[in-house]
Amino acid sequence: MTVEELAQYLSSKKPGFQTQNGLSIYLIDGGISFSYDFEMNELDFSFSLFSEEESLGEFIEGFRIQRIKDFEALGYNNSWIRYLNREADMEVCQMEFEEGPLCFRLHKMKTLVFSASLHFYDEVYEQLTLPEDFISYFSKNKSKIATAMANRYRF
Repeated sequence: MTVEELAQYLSSKKPGFQTQNGLSIYLIDGGISFSYDFEMNELDFSFSLFSEEESLGEFIEGFRIQRIKDFEALGYNNSWIRYLNREADMEVCQMEFEEGPLCFRLHKMKTLVFSASLHFYDEVYEQLTLPEDFISYFSKNKSKIATAMANRYRF
């Protein structure tokens, strides 16, 4: 698939739409980004895999899109692969800290953890890749996150 073919297809869509497998696609001034949201209600966590804005060419290459059919079938597995390839972030929100979701980004052999709204930054010297890893991060760092929540309006 070429950039022109995807651009023509997208021009018939709204600025934001969802694929048949639940991946939300957003068009912003000629760029494209995605998000895939899911929740673990029994554990009071919500997750969002997302990418920053990128060019249509990068999007086609990153998702390995060959045909429109491939584009329409994008979903969780595709976005998860982008996270593992360091081309997407995972935003995790614990309902207790709803105002301050944390973003996780793989970088080399570690995971960067940050939140602009909390003025929070941390590094974990392992790759967090499973929902259980993110939940474990919250439980191990509860006091650090609570302190950032309490001080979020001071800075």
